[in-house]
Amino acid sequence: MQQTIAFVLVLLQFAFNADGALKNNGQFPRNFLFGAATASYQIEGAWNEDGKGQSTWDEFTHRIPSPVTNNDTGDIACDHYHRYKEDIKMAADLGLQAYRFSISWPRVLPNGYADTINEKGMQFYKDLVDEIVKYGMVPVCTLFHWDLPLKLYENGIDWRNEKIIDIFVAYSRLMIQNLPKVGYWSTINEPRVHCLRSYGDGKHAPGIAESGIADYQCSYVILKAHAKAYRMYKKEFPHYKAPFGIVIDCQWYVPATNSSEDIAAAERYYEFECGMYFHPISKGDWPDIVKKRIAHRSQLEGRSSSRLPQITPEDIRLMKGAQDYIAINHYFTIMAANAEEASYDEINYKHDVRVNLLNDPSWKISVLGWAICPFGVRELLKHLKEQYGNEPIIFAEIGVADDGTSLKDDIRTEYYQGYFCYILEAMQIDDVNVVAIIPWSLMDNLEWAKGYIYHFGLIGIDFYNDPTLTRRLKDSTYFYRNVTTTKRINCDNVK
Repeated sequence: MQQTIAFVLVLLQFAFNADGALKNNGQFPRNFLFGAATASYQIEGAWNEDGKGQSTWDEFTHRIPSPVTNNDTGDIACDHYHRYKEDIKMAADLGLQAYRFSISWPRVLPNGYADTINEKGMQFYKDLVDEIVKYGMVPVCTLFHWDLPLKLYENGIDWRNEKIIDIFVAYSRLMIQNLPKVGYWSTINEPRVHCLRSYGDGKHAPGIAESGIADYQCSYVILKAHAKAYRMYKKEFPHYKAPFGIVIDCQWYVPATNSSEDIAAAERYYEFECGMYFHPISKGDWPDIVKKRIAHRSQLEGRSSSRLPQITPEDIRLMKGAQDYIAINHYFTIMAANAEEASYDEINYKHDVRVNLLNDPSWKISVLGWAICPFGVRELLKHLKEQYGNEPIIFAEIGVADDGTSLKDDIRTEYYQGYFCYILEAMQIDDVNVVAIIPWSLMDNLEWAKGYIYHFGLIGIDFYNDPTLTRRLKDSTYFYRNVTTTKRINCDNVK
């Protein structure tokens, strides 16, 4: 009931304040971090060089027929493996204070296990971190950004199997030992997206389509793996000061109408998409509405128990409090409307959630169909503070896609200005503890199953027509560089 009331108040507040002027002074704190984000498979290339093992994404993109747009692969990508010094200097020239990257697990451990180290792969990440630090930037490292060692998968070990937990912890330990200069650690990027796409609808590697079953098992195993890695870090590396967390993607969900059904739908969608991952770490268990919905449908499907794995008292002790900061990836706001109950003959995540999604016709929409609604990021931040306390918050990703046809990316400049201003509003007016903004992404790259057709980068690359992969500055680059170097932004005309 309290949650529902909160969503009503959010809806009314938005309606009341939509045209109101922002009240922040446009000044970020001196120690605030601005950065840019990347991920190993999306930029590195060198997929079979220097002893690297294959990942599930290497196998996935090489399938015939290809499940990826235009048969695109990460075989070369941005060729960052060979050009990392150029790319890190480029990031430093943008005035960045932080650089987010991820480790390719199979580049370091070709078969996935910590007893077989590829020294050339390990040296690459040591050199990368040294290069980041050389320019005075904080290395922000993600241990798993979806490129699972193929050998593990072929041995029946993936995120559906709890055997992966200790293997992941051993891998995490090895990387922490070898990269002591990392400034922020995170275990796993976007467990929701990884589980739903890789084990739910099968659109990402390894392509398992078992929605409503395997995706929930994946979420459970990932949360346990994260928590166990966190406990290992705190026990074995007490002298390391780098905060440790997990990156959770979370959008903002507005009721389509002020009806109680749509308000409940917005709340329900938030809990399935975000609370399902925040809640176990902050409070120790799945959100109540998630447990009730899946148990309800499971029972009417004729099952003796819920399809959602039970979080045990032992799990609660492991998971609760297993983070030093909140890392979120945020891109858009969307409207949620109540949906009719689907047939119990079909098991599906969407049927468990029971929500229809839509955009307001007045909202500006990106090429991906995502609404550009800066107000939503402030509402999300207030909600996170209310629900999970005022822990430090990092935006590990935030950004907008275009089609890459022009370096005059006004949509990205407008997006950054709007979202950054509302983040600053949350910091100054609502006293939310945001400490960093790290947009996705430093440069255009492989956007997973969408290939190279969508462009999020501050730096432009023409993958289809320029074999030299020349890095080109976009207009938004100059806007962002001014923000990063001055820590100031003009919010006077932001709505």
